[in-house]
Amino acid sequence: MQNYKLIKSFRKTLALQVKNGEIIVKSPFFVTKKTIHNFLEKHQNWIVKKLQNTRKSIIDSDKIEFYKEKARKYIPWRVAELAEKNWLTYNVIKITSARTRWGSCTSKKNLNFSFRLILAPKEVIDYVIIHELSHLIHMNHSRRFWTQVAEMMPDYKVHEKWLKENGDFFVY
Repeated sequence: MQNYKLIKSFRKTLALQVKNGEIIVKSPFFVTKKTIHNFLEKHQNWIVKKLQNTRKSIIDSDKIEFYKEKARKYIPWRVAELAEKNWLTYNVIKITSARTRWGSCTSKKNLNFSFRLILAPKEVIDYVIIHELSHLIHMNHSRRFWTQVAEMMPDYKVHEKWLKENGDFFVY
C-alpha cells in the first residue's frame, strides 16, 4: 500500500480522497489501522485509477471569472425553476468558490453552490440543486431525505455517480 495522509476527526464513516496525487483517508477516531488498511485494499483499483489520471484542472485561471459569471446567471435561474416546480421556498442563493462541496443549504434556507458546478452536465447540476432543495425539507441525509430526492429526480443515483467519478477534475 502506498503512503497516505490520515486525518482523524469526529466523523462516523471512513472517506477516501485522491487530491493532487496524494491519498487522503478521513477516519473517525475509533477506527483501527487494520480497518483503514482493509479499507484502502478494498478501494485499491479506484485509488490506482485516480492516481494514474494526472489530468490537470480543466479550469484555466484566466477563465475562472467567465465560469463564475455563467454560474451566477444559470444556477439561480435553475434553482428558482426547480423550487417553484416542487413548491419549495428558499432565502438567498450564493455562488461560491468552494472546492470541497458542490452545494450546501443552511438552517436559514440559504443555498450555496460552487461556480465549478457550471462545468458539469445540466442533469448533474439539476441533481445538486435538487439535493440542496431537499435539505429545505430534511436538514440531514436520512432515508426520508433520499426519498425526497428520488421523488424529485428518480434517476439521481446516475448523476451522483457521475460526480463521484468525475468531480475531482473541477476542484483545482
